[in-house]
Amino acid sequence: MTSDSASFASSLAETLRRIARWQPPAGVGILSVYLDRRPQATGERPGHRTGDVVLKDRLREIERSLGVRGPALESFRADAARVHEAIAAADPAAEGLAIFSCSAAGLFETVAAPAPFENQVVYDSVPRLYQLARLLDEIETAVVALADTNTLRLFVVRGEPVAEVPGKDEDPYNYQMRSTSGMNEHRFFRHVLNHRREFAEQAARLIADLCEREGATRLVLAGDEVALPLLRDALPAQLSERVARGDIRLDIRAGLDEVQRAVQHFLLQVESDESQAAADILAGEVLEGDLGVAGYESTRAALEAGAADIVVIDDAYEPAEAKDELARLAAATGARVETVRDHPGLRALGGVGAILRYRLPA
Repeated sequence: MTSDSASFASSLAETLRRIARWQPPAGVGILSVYLDRRPQATGERPGHRTGDVVLKDRLREIERSLGVRGPALESFRADAARVHEAIAAADPAAEGLAIFSCSAAGLFETVAAPAPFENQVVYDSVPRLYQLARLLDEIETAVVALADTNTLRLFVVRGEPVAEVPGKDEDPYNYQMRSTSGMNEHRFFRHVLNHRREFAEQAARLIADLCEREGATRLVLAGDEVALPLLRDALPAQLSERVARGDIRLDIRAGLDEVQRAVQHFLLQVESDESQAAADILAGEVLEGDLGVAGYESTRAALEAGAADIVVIDDAYEPAEAKDELARLAAATGARVETVRDHPGLRALGGVGAILRYRLPA
């Protein structure tokens, strides 16, 4: 699965569910590998990837821990070989690479991501899935529509890159207000307004087609104060639900770098706001003793009962193994993971909790 897939988020969610349900044979572990594939930009070895060193050292340590023979060692050696093959064949544009392997159980999954992972190599009886769950929470395919009354520029965002795609550009003559007199002024005003509405309707259809084609989970509107209200009114109802709250004020002639900076900052703020809102909801549910539980043990119990709808995790929560286990159970039971940073209310609840589908017995 590559980062340029139009359905990256849905494919990632399915991969996460699939890995979460694997059980290795007794005595055999699953190798979970996360790598930052960005080349080192400075220093004595430009182009060198720090993940390569971490991987080499950890594979050596794991192999030594498995003794001199046995099914676990055989499976691990096959896993290590497949990991090296996957790295060699990986998309060079991918900044992150995750690999999960258990040869004895027939498990082998790779995820090439548009954003880097934290380097991590673990051999355990269960897969380590928190980083994958966090990626699913934070990554999305967004369409950005930058519009004025006669020009539409379209961009597709997956992870960090922003790519411009063909939009629509009309001669501005029929779209600009000019000074006239008497009845002519009224007619000209209606003429211009009709043209602007027609352009907004055509633009809305192009935006809807692009969102459908790219599997966009979010739509960001950017432009001027005249065009955006018309464009919002023209969008189909099913697409309006995907429009991010707030607009980006950008000049229609803005360069790609300027668009990328503005869009990335905006999307990070939107994601942060949504995560904070989820933590607020959890804190309220726990306080009222209603559809919320807090703390690791209660959250794990809710997941095992299939009652958890959204698992809210402080990104700084420790130990890391606990985050991995909650992420694995969430994927296996269809719960969504929301990762949160710097929320005092969540910290006060112990750093983890779950918003429930239904009340659990006392």
